[in-house]
Amino acid sequence: MSPEFATKEKLPKLDLWPYQEARKLIERIRAYPPERPVIFESGFGPSGLPHLGTMSEVLRPSYVRQALKILQRDRPSRLIVFIDDMDGLRKVPENVPNRERLATEIGKPVCRIPDPFECCPSFADHMIGLLGDFLAPVEVEYELMRSSEAYGKGLFNSALHLILAKHEQILTIVRPILREENQAAWSPFMPVCPSCGRVNSTMVTAYHPERDTVEFSCERSFGGASGCGFKGEQSVLEGKAKVQWRVDWALRWYALAVDYELYGKDLVESARLSGEILRVLGRKPPFGFAFEMLLDEQGHKISKSVGRGVTVGQWQSYAPIEVLKYFLLLNPRRARKLFLATIPQYVDEYLAELRAFAKADQQGRQDSPLTFVLQHDSPRQFNSDLSFGLIMNLVGALGTSDRALIWNYLTRYDPNLSQDPETAAMAERLVDCALNFYRDFIEPNKKRPELNDAERDQIKALVDFLEANQTTSAEEIEKAIYELGRKFYEKPGQIFPLLYRVMLGQSQGPRLGVFIRLATPERVLTILKEALATPPGA
Repeated sequence: MSPEFATKEKLPKLDLWPYQEARKLIERIRAYPPERPVIFESGFGPSGLPHLGTMSEVLRPSYVRQALKILQRDRPSRLIVFIDDMDGLRKVPENVPNRERLATEIGKPVCRIPDPFECCPSFADHMIGLLGDFLAPVEVEYELMRSSEAYGKGLFNSALHLILAKHEQILTIVRPILREENQAAWSPFMPVCPSCGRVNSTMVTAYHPERDTVEFSCERSFGGASGCGFKGEQSVLEGKAKVQWRVDWALRWYALAVDYELYGKDLVESARLSGEILRVLGRKPPFGFAFEMLLDEQGHKISKSVGRGVTVGQWQSYAPIEVLKYFLLLNPRRARKLFLATIPQYVDEYLAELRAFAKADQQGRQDSPLTFVLQHDSPRQFNSDLSFGLIMNLVGALGTSDRALIWNYLTRYDPNLSQDPETAAMAERLVDCALNFYRDFIEPNKKRPELNDAERDQIKALVDFLEANQTTSAEEIEKAIYELGRKFYEKPGQIFPLLYRVMLGQSQGPRLGVFIRLATPERVLTILKEALATPPGA
């Protein structure tokens, strides 16, 4: 299709959440001049290391931006990743070096704090560099904007003047949500103390909108640090002050004319308050919604200061980067656990989508999640029924890091792997990931199985079958295993945990008929006989 604008009626199947959000945006921007870009924004606080929660806050609005491009091709747009490097350091992150030295900088803007890693001009510069490296693998288009530069160059001056003029109305909005002991001292502004350089220790004592200044004292204690006692009057323009973060959100929305921003569900109340402040300034809040949190293995929110969660580097070792993009496209209103042991599940979900994508027509591909996930060099098809779990189990059963040997087994099982370049490229990537996963997580925990007499009888029975039927099909092998289960157990499925433990060193696994055919009965017989030859207690 090539119309400038496609309505919901013309593209009825485009119902993934990015399309739904883009349609809301189209209604918002209907009266915009054609050249006026739609502004998407995401924020990053450079007081801690970027993590997959950071990735979600950049990728998810980019998905909506991409959907808007599909629905309204000629509409320009921008995605601004705003770095709040004027934010005062509230606490020392647990995952940085030189923590004792960093503790003396509590309360200062992170753009003015020395780099604890000792390689960049400031702590903020180091984190911004990490963010760029962090986002590079996912091919997302964005513009970086630093708070220190926006304040310092006067980009926010007109909004700051307006906030100062309307500070009483803003106080009326914010004070009710504060603790009673904090209400009197709260101010929209946080002057940067010219004496000690701290921003979190200053308290505004008087407002002078007619000359764009505030009076303040630097005497607040914060995070173990205390103000220096300085008192004076200072402009709120050109970076001599920043605004409190709820007001800062409204400030950005106003100055940048933001149309769309997503945020975590823990910020719902803050977004509502920021929207009210923005209305006081004369603008309407951007669209967006509150997404659910990414959780670690213990169900805790992934944290940049504590360092919980999977890193992008780890992800690229154990799964294709497209799978991460696919994971972050899944319903963002649902909380999801993301830790290393969950990665194989999402890889197999992605492979299923890739198979469907290859078979779909143009309309079906626009309906696919992979429209938002695939990169310039991503394989567009996977012409094989192999799963990542099966490949990982093969690596475990062979007990080898010999990539050529593993590839030989795979292509003997499924010749399609070597016949189609894109299928081969994906399969080779999966083998590398499986080898990394096996080396780091499976091999260190593998134990030789200890068998009692009853279990030995069951393994011997499977050995007898495989020796007599080495060329039989996966279906016949599976059927034979069920028959053995009926012979030895009340329920036939009860035999599988034993076989998984002996063959794979784990309590569960793939369909054993398919796995044995892949690993070859010859190799499986070697594993089974080694288990039988291992004496109890060895």
